Amino acid sequence: MAVQRAVVIEILPSAAYRVELGSRQQVVAHLAPAVQRNFVRLRVRDEVEVELASEDPARGRIVKVVPSRD
Repeated sequence: MAVQRAVVIEILPSAAYRVELGSRQQVVAHLAPAVQRNFVRLRVRDEVEVELASEDPARGRIVKVVPSRD
Protein backbone atom coordinates (compact mmCIF):
# COMPACT_ATOMS: atom_id res chain seq x y z
CA MET A 1 0.00 0.00 0.00
CA ALA A 2 1.54 3.22 -1.18
CA VAL A 3 1.02 6.50 0.66
CA GLN A 4 0.62 9.52 -1.61
CA ARG A 5 -0.11 13.20 -1.09
CA ALA A 6 -3.50 14.38 -2.27
CA VAL A 7 -5.86 17.37 -2.11
CA VAL A 8 -9.52 17.15 -1.04
CA ILE A 9 -11.70 18.29 -3.95
CA GLU A 10 -15.17 17.18 -2.82
CA ILE A 11 -16.91 16.13 0.40
CA LEU A 12 -19.21 13.14 -0.15
CA PRO A 13 -21.92 11.57 2.04
CA SER A 14 -21.06 8.91 4.64
CA ALA A 15 -17.77 10.51 5.70
CA ALA A 16 -16.15 9.96 2.31
CA TYR A 17 -14.02 12.42 0.36
CA ARG A 18 -13.00 12.71 -3.27
CA VAL A 19 -9.30 13.52 -3.42
CA GLU A 20 -6.96 14.26 -6.29
CA LEU A 21 -3.51 12.74 -6.28
CA GLY A 22 -0.42 14.42 -7.66
CA SER A 23 -0.84 12.41 -10.88
CA ARG A 24 -4.29 14.06 -11.37
CA GLN A 25 -6.03 10.74 -10.60
CA GLN A 26 -9.19 11.09 -8.50
CA VAL A 27 -9.79 8.64 -5.64
CA VAL A 28 -12.65 8.19 -3.15
CA ALA A 29 -11.19 8.00 0.35
CA HIS A 30 -12.44 7.71 3.91
CA LEU A 31 -10.75 8.59 7.20
CA ALA A 32 -8.64 5.90 8.84
CA PRO A 33 -9.84 4.97 12.35
CA ALA A 34 -6.79 6.60 13.99
CA VAL A 35 -7.57 9.90 12.27
CA GLN A 36 -11.27 9.67 13.21
CA ARG A 37 -10.42 9.40 16.91
CA ASN A 38 -8.83 12.84 16.80
CA PHE A 39 -11.99 14.45 15.35
CA VAL A 40 -10.61 15.85 12.14
CA ARG A 41 -12.79 18.11 10.04
CA LEU A 42 -11.63 18.27 6.45
CA ARG A 43 -12.46 21.02 4.00
CA VAL A 44 -12.03 21.38 0.27
CA ARG A 45 -8.38 22.15 -0.68
CA ASP A 46 -6.95 20.51 2.46
CA GLU A 47 -3.79 18.46 1.85
CA VAL A 48 -3.82 14.88 3.09
CA GLU A 49 -1.83 11.67 2.80
CA VAL A 50 -3.80 8.81 1.27
CA GLU A 51 -3.04 5.10 1.46
CA LEU A 52 -4.38 3.44 -1.69
CA ALA A 53 -6.10 0.07 -1.50
CA SER A 54 -4.14 -2.71 -3.20
CA GLU A 55 -7.24 -4.42 -4.61
CA ASP A 56 -8.94 -1.24 -5.90
CA PRO A 57 -6.73 1.73 -6.83
CA ALA A 58 -9.80 4.00 -7.03
CA ARG A 59 -10.33 3.73 -3.25
CA GLY A 60 -8.17 4.64 -0.32
CA ARG A 61 -8.00 5.86 3.25
CA ILE A 62 -6.80 9.15 4.62
CA VAL A 63 -4.02 8.39 7.09
CA LYS A 64 -2.71 11.88 7.83
CA VAL A 65 -3.75 15.50 7.44
CA VAL A 66 -0.84 17.67 6.27
CA PRO A 67 -0.69 20.90 8.30
CA SER A 68 -1.22 24.05 6.27
CA ARG A 69 1.67 26.45 5.74
CA ASP A 70 -0.26 29.50 6.97
